Amino acid sequence: MSKIKVEVIGRKAPRPRKRTAEPSKRRMTLEGRRSAGDRIFSALHWLLRRSVFAWLCAAVLGVSVTYGTPHVLVTYRCTDGGRCFECQYFGVQGMREQSGAQWNCPVFVMMPVDWAPLIKLLTNQ
Repeated sequence: MSKIKVEVIGRKAPRPRKRTAEPSKRRMTLEGRRSAGDRIFSALHWLLRRSVFAWLCAAVLGVSVTYGTPHVLVTYRCTDGGRCFECQYFGVQGMREQSGAQWNCPVFVMMPVDWAPLIKLLTNQ
C-alpha cells in the first residue's frame, strides 16, 4: 500500500461550481424572450436581495405616499370663540396652509403630498 500525503492549502472550502442553465432557458435568454414566470421571479429576486437601506427608503416612500409627510405648526390665527381660520405649517415641501377638521390647528399634521409642483419640477428640467 502506498502512502498518501495530504497538503492543506487553505481553511476555506472550495467554491461550489456554478450551475449551468437548462438548454431551453439558455436559448430563450439568447433570443431575448422570457416567460412571465421568469420575469416575476427575477423581479422578486431583485427586490429581495436589496439592502436594509433600500428597504428603509422604500418604507419611507410608501408612508409618504399613503399618509403624507409630517408638518409642524408655525403660525395660526384664531377668533375669540376658538375657531382657527389660518394655520400655516412647515414641512418637507415648505410652508403650506391648512385648517384642522374641527377648525383647530394641531401642532403636528400629516399632509398629503402636493404632486403638482413635483411634476412641474420634473418635467421642466
